[in-house]
Amino acid sequence: MKSLSQKIKESIALIQRGERLALLMQPAIGYHVAFSGGKDSQVVLELIKMSGVKYKAVYNVTTVDAPENVYFIRNNYPEVEFSLPKDNFFRLIEKNGMPTQLRRYCCRILKETQEVGCTVVDGIRHQESKKRSAYKEVSRLHRGEHINNTLSNMENAQFQCVGGKDKVSLHPILNWSEADVWNFIKKRGLVVNPCYADVKRVGCMFCPFSGKKQLRFYRERYPRYYERLLRHIQRYIDTHDCSFSSAEDLYKWWESKKSIKAYQESLLSGNE
Repeated sequence: MKSLSQKIKESIALIQRGERLALLMQPAIGYHVAFSGGKDSQVVLELIKMSGVKYKAVYNVTTVDAPENVYFIRNNYPEVEFSLPKDNFFRLIEKNGMPTQLRRYCCRILKETQEVGCTVVDGIRHQESKKRSAYKEVSRLHRGEHINNTLSNMENAQFQCVGGKDKVSLHPILNWSEADVWNFIKKRGLVVNPCYADVKRVGCMFCPFSGKKQLRFYRERYPRYYERLLRHIQRYIDTHDCSFSSAEDLYKWWESKKSIKAYQESLLSGNE
């Protein structure tokens, strides 16, 4: 098993090797560092700084980020650029309904489409999910499809992958464990995001990948956000063919993480 020191060296080496591609795609910027304020993005940004490469750190504002997270970034990472979306999260709900794990359009619109034409450095790790366990050190977004690759293969292809709307993502902490991440933060003396005192995952308050406990926490802590969400859900219901007549019912189904059929059956049986 590799030590944290060895993983740090390998991550820095990968970042330094990939800078050539980053500069080819965006000569004036270099790397586009996707910064969320979460622990993984903190580690990635610190590794980027240690690598001595050219970069720009960007926080894609989703408009449903926990206020504590926004303050944390502004106060501790003043170099991070805030990128505002064309349509906010609530407007997207009004148009498309609530995002689900199988239909997470929000992330694509609010984050991924703003990064095309760049070499993005992110904090994806194998340990996070079954899908991510198959990732390699580099992936490419081409015509909406994610293609796993290695930096060596891309170098051998003489960067033929570079296209006007392509996005290349570098994953320097792919093989890191969660313990590695926290140990690195402690080792480097980084400030811990206060959101972790209440939740396990820093991100959008109404992310379909969040657990029910976390969704309930944010809903109760920030009732104005929840009330605003309900208003836009109702507008979606009023203008679309929908299985639900009220925003509250649709939201309860969504938070339950059940299929519509299973949720409706649970209501009839009293096992909501």
